[in-house]
Order: sequence, then structure tokens, then C-alpha cells
Amino acid sequence: HSDRKPAEITLAAQLSEGSPGLAMDMDVEDEVAKRRTALRILERASRGEGFAQLFADTAALGKDRESSFEELIGIFYGLLSDLLELTARLKAPVLRNPNLTRELEGLAKTVDSSWAMRAIAAVDELAAGARRNLNRQLGLDAMAASLSPAGAAGARTRG
Repeated sequence: HSDRKPAEITLAAQLSEGSPGLAMDMDVEDEVAKRRTALRILERASRGEGFAQLFADTAALGKDRESSFEELIGIFYGLLSDLLELTARLKAPVLRNPNLTRELEGLAKTVDSSWAMRAIAAVDELAAGARRNLNRQLGLDAMAASLSPAGAAGARTRG
């Protein structure tokens, strides 16, 4: 990929989290698109609205055969790690997805660190399901639904 622009090389290095081989092989546009889709899922789930579009986004990730389920789960963990740093109001957060800083800061204004922790727990459940060959689409849908305000209320009454 010697035809890459310096900004694309920098972004590939950031998104690969220190793995030079991954950075060199990375389709940066595709990685950015997956992260944007995952972030949209988190945003819509946090608001509990737009379920038709929310499930269209989970379907897009669910059908992505270029990425393993574990890679998709890693994308959610990275976004939620960033969100946790932002909701904790750290003075100088070190984001794993610096290209999405503006969008992450916007979401951090509408959720708190307890929501981010709940979301991480939902991704933990998704990861456990992935090890049991859970259907990607169903797992992503269930995770997103559990993060909506209605899903949270249901989880509290069941607990």
C-alpha cells in the first residue's frame, strides 16, 4: 500500500493499536466504516429510537464476512473504552478511535459512565455468545436492544 497518503498511514497505525502487520494490510476505509456503523448502533441504542435503522446497521455488521465476530466485538470494546474515558471526564483521554472523537464526545454528552459500563457488560455477553456460536445478527440485535432505555428498564425488573 505504498500509494497511501500520510493521513491514511497514521490512521491505519492508530486503528491497528500497534500491530504493524495489521496496519499494512488494513483497508482503512472499510475499518472506518465498520467503526462508524458500530458507533451508530451505540448511539441509536442509547436513545431507544430508530429501531428499523438500528437493526439495519446490526444486519450490515452481522453479514460482514470479511471480519470475524471477535473483530467486530473488538470494535465495540474499543469504542466503549473511548466512551468510558470521555464519560469519566479525564483531562487528556487517549482514544483508540481518534478519528471519531467528535462523534464520541457527542455520545458522551448523552450517556454516563454507568451506561458505558452496562454496554461493556452487554458486549461481554456478546463475546460469550460468540464462543458458543451465537448467530451474529441475533447477538448484535439483543445487545442493542438491551442498551435502549426500555431494555434497561426490563433488565432492572428482571434482575
